[in-house]
Formats: sequence, structure tokens, C-alpha cells
Amino acid sequence: MSHSNETVNYGPILFQYDLYPEKIEEVGKVKKVISRRGTFALKETSLNEEEASWFTHVIHRLSEIGYHQIVPLYPTKYGDYTVQYGNRTYYLMPWFAGGDRFGLTREEAIIEEIGKIHFLTLKEQDFSPEVVDHSFQYLMQRWESRQLEMERFAEESERMPYMSPFELTYLSHFHHMMRMAEDAKRRLKDWYDACHSEKRYRSVLCHGKLSRNHLLYSHHGEPHLLNFEKAVLDTPVRDLAVFFRKAVHLSNWTKEEGGRLLSLYQRHIPLLDEEKSLLVSYISYPEPLFHSVDLYRHQRERYSQIEFVHRLEKRISAMRHIRDFCDLILTPPPPQPLDTNINTDHI
Repeated sequence: MSHSNETVNYGPILFQYDLYPEKIEEVGKVKKVISRRGTFALKETSLNEEEASWFTHVIHRLSEIGYHQIVPLYPTKYGDYTVQYGNRTYYLMPWFAGGDRFGLTREEAIIEEIGKIHFLTLKEQDFSPEVVDHSFQYLMQRWESRQLEMERFAEESERMPYMSPFELTYLSHFHHMMRMAEDAKRRLKDWYDACHSEKRYRSVLCHGKLSRNHLLYSHHGEPHLLNFEKAVLDTPVRDLAVFFRKAVHLSNWTKEEGGRLLSLYQRHIPLLDEEKSLLVSYISYPEPLFHSVDLYRHQRERYSQIEFVHRLEKRISAMRHIRDFCDLILTPPPPQPLDTNINTDHI
């Protein structure tokens, strides 16, 4: 629906693009701007000036190195790619109505596109023990502190005269959660030791916030990624961990499906052994379960006990899927015939 006050609110922003909307609709987190010049998507974000500058640099850099499957940004009539208005930042993109998709599923398309971006931006960093030490210590301390919080919650629950259904469910899985956390920390130590012995560390441009919602299809059916607001230079594992943590919740998930998706990615960048250890470490740490506890502790009125229990059990089930998938990641693949033809169709 269009509202006149929306037109007034967005008028000063759209004026910078010489756009005079006939109608503005709210669609998810973007505004669909319908004008005589066509239909556009206006995104509102909380990026500060420095973050906005990095964001536009990322979009332009991807285009420069030959990656064109991004939703482009339109410049204002002054040549800027973002507009600061009040305490918010805005940017304008074409509106993707979505056409017939090519043969890939949404997950296949996301993992293919992120594989291409990682391949094009892959950099073997000069090995720095300090950087690896800092990453290892930061993550280990954060995880241990989270475990302590969860132990405290278990102790508090046990002292209750009448435990809630959520507390009972949590306690029945508590020791299993702690074992998962300890396994994840062991894998993190494997990564740390391997980095030091191999003296190598690779970085890529990570999307930073991979999600099914951040893939759109053009009217030709081609996949395009958007929302690079959290893009960062980091280990390729960062994007993969986010992707697989979400993918295990899909109704068609099996460890074989996970292995197939990871193989699609590895056609672009085969993971090093220590990166596999890091991926297993990231995805097997039971942070999603701890999030359920945080939600229960701080927003107890928001959902019913049944909903809290259901959420926790669903996440416990997903963590079981992850454990099976982790075993598959760490299983050495059968020997393959040497293939020197890297797929560079996308460049």
C-alpha cells in the first residue's frame, strides 16, 4: 500500500536520484518505489559513513574483478552511492521481480555464487602468528564464557522448587551440549596447531550475512546476491559456517546433501585441512542452543513454554544433523583423477 506520508518522508532521499514516486510499498526490509522512470528498491540501513564507504567499495571492487552477479547500486545525481538522511543511510537498487530460475535450487545458487566470490578474492596472507593467536584466544575465551553462563543457568534451574518444561528439557540435554562445546574447542585447537605448523592462512571477501533472502533472481532467471553491508576480509570458513548452520534446518537436509553443497563450493576453492577443522569447530559449537536459553532468560513473556521447548528441541535436532555432517567433512575424499581445469566461466 502507498501512503502520502511515506512519499513525503522519502521525498528528500529520492529527490537526490531525481525520482518522483507514484507509489511506495513496503516489501520486507526494502521500499518498492514505483515511478514513471520504472520500479526501484530503496534500502534503509544503519551504516555509518565509514561503513557505507566500505560497502560501496566492496560492490565496485567485485565488479572490477569480474564478478557481476550482484544487485547493483544506482548513483545519485551527485555521484554518491549512499544517501545519509537523519541518522539512517539509504541506497537505491533495481527492482528484481524474479523470473524463471535456472536449474539450481536456492542453496545451490548461493553456494555457487559465494564460491565464485571467494575464488576471485582469495589471498594467501603472510603468516602472522599474532593474528592467528588473537583469533584463537578471542574465540576460545568467548566460548568458555558462554559455557559458564549455560552452567549457571543449569544450576539455577536445578535449584527451582518446580522446574518449567523448558528448564527440564534443557537439563536433560545439558551434558550433551557441554560435550559438543568441548569437541568444538578441540577442533579449534586443531586449526590453531595446523596454522602454526603449516605457517599459512588464507583470506577471502566474505559476504558476512549469507541468507536465502539475500539471493534474488533477475527476470532472465539469473541469481544475484545482495546485502554486502557486513562484508569483511576473513577466512572462507566464516561464510560457510553461516550458510551450513542455516541449511541444516531445511526439510530436505541430509549429511549427503550437505556434502554435495560443500563439493559445489570446493569446485571453486578446495578447503585446506585446517580450514575443514575450523569449519567443523564453528558449526559444531552449540551456540544456537545457547541462543534459545538467552531468549528464554530475557524474553520469557514473549512465547509460551511449548514454543520455547519446541524451539530448543528443533535446534537440538539440527545440531545432531551437524554432528553427522562434521564427520563427513573430516572424512578424506576418495582419490580423484587430477583436473587442472579450474572452472572460470564466471570471470
